[in-house]
Amino acid sequence: MLNRFFKLAPWHFVIAIVIFYTLTVVVADVKLKQMPLAPVYTHLIELEEIELNNEELYFVFFYDSSSELCEKMRFNIEKLIESSHEPVCFYAIDVSKNSGPFYKHNVSGIPNILVFKGNKEIKRIMGVVPYKNLTSIVQRMRKYS
Repeated sequence: MLNRFFKLAPWHFVIAIVIFYTLTVVVADVKLKQMPLAPVYTHLIELEEIELNNEELYFVFFYDSSSELCEKMRFNIEKLIESSHEPVCFYAIDVSKNSGPFYKHNVSGIPNILVFKGNKEIKRIMGVVPYKNLTSIVQRMRKYS
């Protein structure tokens, strides 16, 4: 008679976590390499300080010029600006050259987009956002602002 049951030992969980982490890193790396980088010519207007006085909707992109993730996000923004039928007010602040606004607005990481209506911040978009999602976010912000 066979009285042995399969019991999960702690090392089983350690192996499962290592495998999950490895797969996550590999898949993320492959997806990241598939995304193109931003072109040299840019539609973004570089800012030193955020001083937006009228009541229009503005998007301020915080990035680091040496970050590949920021370049991927910049590409998506550039694509959105080029394909948009209505004008989109996108500005950019390079935090490696000008960190003042980064700390002033408590930006927690980059890439990050702060959405302003006049001088009031109304939304934050954090991380690399795919082009389709970014398009729907901008349309929604225009509709409800």
